Amino acid sequence: MSDKTLDKLIATLKSEAIDAADIASKKIVEDAQVQAKKIVRSAEEKRKQILIEAQREAEATLSKGESALRQAARDLYITVQNDLLKLFQAVLKKEVNEAFNPDLIKSTVIKIIENVGSEVRLKLSEDFDQKLADHVHLRLLISENIVSLIKDDNILNGLSIANTDQGWSYHITPEEVAELLNNHLSRKWMNLLKNRQ
Repeated sequence: MSDKTLDKLIATLKSEAIDAADIASKKIVEDAQVQAKKIVRSAEEKRKQILIEAQREAEATLSKGESALRQAARDLYITVQNDLLKLFQAVLKKEVNEAFNPDLIKSTVIKIIENVGSEVRLKLSEDFDQKLADHVHLRLLISENIVSLIKDDNILNGLSIANTDQGWSYHITPEEVAELLNNHLSRKWMNLLKNRQ
């Protein structure tokens, strides 16, 4: 073989190898581009899915937060309402205790004597001063009703009235009066607080 033929053969082989390499490289580039597009598309879809899930989670967290805030507001409102009712009750007890003085007991006992009839037993606390006991005793003497007056050290404050023949007795103390008033007024206080919402 001649040098020219050999050179031509080498040139042809080179040319075919280069053409084959070009075709192969173009194929590799095309495949890489197709693969890159698939990866980009897949990444874009994942990004959208992640954003959608993140949005859902954010909305769920926001909803839970709003629900928790509403519950906390309700709890706070109920706590404040109960604290106010307790405060009202404490003030009422204090006011009733201050109002439960000998003059009130005196007028109460006189009304009892006038209204309950005979055979009544009246017990007063040992703490009431002698003037009150004397006044009540004087009213009992004037009254047509038969009322027995007893000083009882078991009664700390207030009075007790009973008619054993008729089967009734009442204990009138500042605590019981305050409790009765509280039961009556608490509904009104609740309505007042609800109207102030």
